Amino acid sequence: MSKDLVTGTLITCVAVTVCALVPIAGLIGAAFVPVPLIYYRVKTGRTARLIALAAAAYILLLGGGLEFFFFGALLLIGAVMGELVERNWPLEKMAAAVCGAVLAATAAGLWVYSLAAGQGMLAALDDGVQRQLELTLQLYREMGLPQEQIVFVENGLDVIRQIMIGMLPALVVSSTLISVWVCLLTARQVLRRQGLPFPDYGSLDHWRAPEMLVWGVIASGVLLLLPNLVAKTVGLNGLAVFTIVYFFQGIAIVAYFLKKKRVPRIARVVLYGLIVLQQIMMLAIAGVGFFDTWFNFRKIGKPLAPA
Repeated sequence: MSKDLVTGTLITCVAVTVCALVPIAGLIGAAFVPVPLIYYRVKTGRTARLIALAAAAYILLLGGGLEFFFFGALLLIGAVMGELVERNWPLEKMAAAVCGAVLAATAAGLWVYSLAAGQGMLAALDDGVQRQLELTLQLYREMGLPQEQIVFVENGLDVIRQIMIGMLPALVVSSTLISVWVCLLTARQVLRRQGLPFPDYGSLDHWRAPEMLVWGVIASGVLLLLPNLVAKTVGLNGLAVFTIVYFFQGIAIVAYFLKKKRVPRIARVVLYGLIVLQQIMMLAIAGVGFFDTWFNFRKIGKPLAPA
């Protein structure tokens, strides 16, 4: 147990350090940070909780602010997912529970942070987002982006800050769902290769979002059309979250047909990379996932035609 505790803590802390110090690595690899917690929860049981606590203490030593919220949320995702995977929770129920836990922890953390800073909750959030945007702008400068683009972003910082604050619930839920998706695919491979149990969620390229979510999309669209600012904000948050959900359904459809056509693995990796890098393609994939509710592109559940 002590060996697993040390190894798990070391792996998690190294992953956090790399993501914190190397921005590009953080953008790509942060979603994988919860995986060790899931692995050690299944392998050793309660040891994963000690790993999460030790890693959280390490993050506090690195610094506070939004960085702690970000990496703390990743640790929470790993801890909750590990617990629910061990209990064989259904996939959709597990994802919803993880999102709820991260939302609740984020709200509680912001409240504590605002008390410590002697500010209102909204003011503390505004200051934190402003600092993060300034760091992002500095990163763009270091990456050598054209000066015109940097000036454009710099002039729009106030608008971007207001949008980010209004869209915070959607940002938290969407990023959590992406992390859950990445961790699910990764942890499943790692655990199975180690001969450890993992819930049988079936073939993920057959996954479909619950049909009732269509009404959530419709309600969000209606709220977005109303003149009230609060209604528009709620509707925009809802549409952002549902876009991510239906993107997962769309990417499952893509994976299904790539597998059916026996497309080589390297070609699949290249295609998935292009989809992630191109926002237009991501929106198109989400659209495919949404309309699959009616058109059932994979013909899942339909009886075969008689020979």
